[in-house]
Amino acid sequence: MSVTSSCSWEAEPRIYIENCRNRDPAYKISTTAVLNSLPTWCRPSSVTCRYSDERDLEAFERADVLIAGRLNTDVIATHGSGLKLIQCTSAGVDRYHPFDWLSNGTTLSNASGVHAEKVGEFGLMATLMLHSRVPQIATNQRLKLWDRRLREPAEGCRVLVYGVGALGGAVAQRLQAAGFAVNGIRKSGLAHPAVNQMFAPEHFIEELKRTDILILACPLTPQTHKLVGPRELAVLPKGAGLLNISRAGVVDHLELTKSLENEHLSGAILDVFEEEPLPADDLLWDTKNLMVFPHVSADAPEGYIDRCLHILRQNLEHSAEGLPLLNTVDRIAGY
Repeated sequence: MSVTSSCSWEAEPRIYIENCRNRDPAYKISTTAVLNSLPTWCRPSSVTCRYSDERDLEAFERADVLIAGRLNTDVIATHGSGLKLIQCTSAGVDRYHPFDWLSNGTTLSNASGVHAEKVGEFGLMATLMLHSRVPQIATNQRLKLWDRRLREPAEGCRVLVYGVGALGGAVAQRLQAAGFAVNGIRKSGLAHPAVNQMFAPEHFIEELKRTDILILACPLTPQTHKLVGPRELAVLPKGAGLLNISRAGVVDHLELTKSLENEHLSGAILDVFEEEPLPADDLLWDTKNLMVFPHVSADAPEGYIDRCLHILRQNLEHSAEGLPLLNTVDRIAGY
């Protein structure tokens, strides 16, 4: 299909799809899925689908749209200056900061929000587990220790969600419906219907003093790196719990293990790690009252890529109509 000078790039885009080998099939982007997701008026002039180890640089350099789960920033900087839109099928883009590799004419869009339903369910499950001291029960099981401690219902249990965006908001909604008393921390300080009180980050330490369960759902930025360290863990009331569904770098894992071993925290659940799979010799595996989840809180085996491609469809429509694009990454904020 040829492109005429009267056609906008949105109507006849040159699309480049890049997959990585050995990833879970749930993350594979197919040509068929992309074509099925496009608006009816969008007729791509070319669609190239390659694995990253067999990249077609000639097609890459001609592309208007790049769709990928993992971005090779060096390749994009060298060969992607003509890209109009990059649709990343991952929500977290902290690994690509700073964004000096991105051309001024290129918009980077992420997959923020596509995980919301699954994360909401996982967050509710994990928070109930922390409230009922399930990590402690699991540790006792390994020790063959019968330690029967009764717990009150969850209603009124004080939860603090740090990062009330798409994911944190979805968790807050589930927790509110289950009777938890949910407060939140977000950079903007804007209210959320599922959050009783919202605070700006400068109030974090003060709010930790009144928190039974801390949930981390924020992006990893220079401001949130090691957000939870010795000071923050010490301020939490004795017996508090912690859930991290954001990025591993927001928690000082060494200090977390100390707080769990000395039983200041009653339990923690981690779903994200600096290195994945978590190495067999990592001390987290054997830390008392800690549960390790293999990064399964957000993704489902079916429909993930389709939800990501729906963002692409909307962005093509918005771009053609001169409207702001969705899920655009702020190069300064880093998410």
